[in-house]
Amino acid sequence: MRKSLVAAALASALCAGAAAQEKPRTPADIAAKTETEATAAWRYRTAIAGLLQLKPGMVAAEIGTGTAFVARAMAPQVAPNGRVIAAALDRDMAAYVAERAKSEGIQNLSTLVVKSDGAGLDPASLDAVAIVSAFGDFTARPEMLRSVAAALKPGGALVIVDLPAESVGSRVVGIDADDVVQLASAAGLKREAESTVVPGHYAIRFRKPTA
Repeated sequence: MRKSLVAAALASALCAGAAAQEKPRTPADIAAKTETEATAAWRYRTAIAGLLQLKPGMVAAEIGTGTAFVARAMAPQVAPNGRVIAAALDRDMAAYVAERAKSEGIQNLSTLVVKSDGAGLDPASLDAVAIVSAFGDFTARPEMLRSVAAALKPGGALVIVDLPAESVGSRVVGIDADDVVQLASAAGLKREAESTVVPGHYAIRFRKPTA
């Protein structure tokens, strides 16, 4: 059963990768392709947000966000006084997410453009961070995690959701959970819990020590 779930998730990721090569591909095109029942992370976006253990008044972020469907699920969990930052890697996606939030009446979601190493996040500013179906694609993973660790407040949480690594031709899709744990530990984060709530994926919660 687990193998079939992983295979299905991998097939979904490969389809997304193939679609990424199509030009032009606008943020709206990406939303149309990913915000469907075929995308496990989209189906379980509210459950992913729940893994962060958010509370009203918190400041949270989704980093490497695509169309920010997880960030949008996080927004009501920190309302009314909290806020969510959708940190995108390019300006076009950030602009799309901002307009999408406005059109959906999500008043406590803002956008931020960050670099591939996470530079641009304010230090000790976040209670919680989610990186969903993106960490395996980052090229500066150690630097990204150091940036996230610096941006988290003491006691803050990081949840990474991704696929186990699979070689497909010349490509490697996803990243193994053990590698994520090793990189996060090197950045000073402590593994707290792991969940299989998203079919075919692992979800690991890390915590920044309070002292």
